[in-house]
Amino acid sequence: MKTLKIIFAAVLIINYFGCQKPYNISDLPIATIQTVGDTSYIEINPPFYGFNNPTAIYAGGDQMLYVADTDNNRIVQLNEAGIVMGSREILRPMAIAQDLRLDLLVTGLIYREETGDTIGAIFRLKMYNLSKDYPNHDISRVRMDTIYREDRRPYRRFRGIAPLINNQYLVVRDGPDNTSFVDPDSRVLWFWTQTIIDTIRDTSGTVIDLNLRVRDRMVTPLGDLATRSGSGVTDILRPTGIATFPNSNDFVIIQSSVGGTMIYGAIWMVYKKSYDFEGWLPKFTVQNEFLRPNRFVEPSAVAIDRSRLDIFIVDSALDSVVIFNRNGLLKPESFGNSKLISYGSAPMKNPKGVTHLTRTLYISDSGNNLIRRFRLSTER
Repeated sequence: MKTLKIIFAAVLIINYFGCQKPYNISDLPIATIQTVGDTSYIEINPPFYGFNNPTAIYAGGDQMLYVADTDNNRIVQLNEAGIVMGSREILRPMAIAQDLRLDLLVTGLIYREETGDTIGAIFRLKMYNLSKDYPNHDISRVRMDTIYREDRRPYRRFRGIAPLINNQYLVVRDGPDNTSFVDPDSRVLWFWTQTIIDTIRDTSGTVIDLNLRVRDRMVTPLGDLATRSGSGVTDILRPTGIATFPNSNDFVIIQSSVGGTMIYGAIWMVYKKSYDFEGWLPKFTVQNEFLRPNRFVEPSAVAIDRSRLDIFIVDSALDSVVIFNRNGLLKPESFGNSKLISYGSAPMKNPKGVTHLTRTLYISDSGNNLIRRFRLSTER
């Protein structure tokens, strides 16, 4: 058993970004009678019940679903059948991700008794641990560490989190004060990690336990995105979420339109590294369909299909799911409430989360307190 632990430790070590008229929801593909070759997302019933304002939903590399059950102050672990495998109390969870260690990275709040307020924080849940003191994959009992908090800026919130390769990750931060040029509230933070394995020995020197620790460090805010109100391709003001592509450092960040002042609700950034540059650049210019101005109002979540590389963006104000292919082209499978109703499904109400796992699209329908499932008509 000790040998297996040491082997597992070795494996873990190895494996570790012009004004036009507002976009109209009616511009989404409308429902039509299906003919050969037509594809649509059809709802799978029943949905998953038992939530109170579910916001984020994340499909992990461990084939589990994780839901930020925000008003119940917990993270819920589900299998694909919707059976609850466990839960963990976290105050007002907002975003979830999982790194290559299969650790969960969760953003939420911490209550401070001394001041009576809350502050934003990032937590790490070690779903797989070498130590015998922590049961693996029991979310209710695994070790949980607070890895980052900003006590001096209590109004800041961490709206999104996404893993990069080599177990780095990006965190989307938001807040009400963007007057500072040096440290505005709305930024994307770049984190690095260091893995440490503690060997525990008895008095004779025999190894009796192993403990894997991760040291998280915020390296720098990304300078490739500018915090300001404007029409630039890399301007952000109120970011709401982020998702990265598998085996890549490329990402899509989404943001609220902030009353129409931010015309690009989704920005696709690609990672570049050369002898004289390392960072992120926009994938597309303003002529590309992906960057159609004013397409979104309140995009609340973004997810990427790990096999097809389709991009799913949920807009909570438009009650819609907008889908792009890997080339940034709008797909006809995109849908809103009119299309759902035409197929006999109930309308969405303020959807806030989206994820994709084994051909199934999961939507956290926050206003209806449901997790809803959809599958392409060609794959049913």
